[in-house]
Amino acid sequence: MKRVTIELEDYLYEFYKKVGSGAGRTAEQVISDMLFRFAGESSLRAIDRKKKG
Repeated sequence: MKRVTIELEDYLYEFYKKVGSGAGRTAEQVISDMLFRFAGESSLRAIDRKKKG
């Protein structure tokens, strides 16, 4: 697995940290999950657009 480093505004990191603390996860895990879900949803939308036209 590859490691990727991103920069976030402090307030965004704090947001993901709070979300993670409520779910028993780290901010990094929440951000990773969010990016994975975003990629999946974006792919599905692209496939749907391709099928429609």
